[in-house]
Amino acid sequence: MYRVWGILKRNNKIIADMVAVCENSDLADEDKLQECILKICNKFDLQKPMWLHKNEREFAKYNRAVLNQDNFIESISFDTFELELLEDK
Repeated sequence: MYRVWGILKRNNKIIADMVAVCENSDLADEDKLQECILKICNKFDLQKPMWLHKNEREFAKYNRAVLNQDNFIESISFDTFELELLEDK
């Protein structure tokens, strides 16, 4: 099971969060991540962010990425959109 925690923050406070799950084991990890991001964006009524090379490196190294206005074309009402891979126990 592949789980990603999506967090919206404004002024260093969590204003919304959710955990998205991708249970399709046939997909590659990158595809699972994109599916989770899409689920989180749909729940928060956000456009899908641009996944930049910086985010790719950050997520590969730390299992976490922080997105901001640079990742969105439209204006956003929050400061950061954080994505964190949750490890299975």
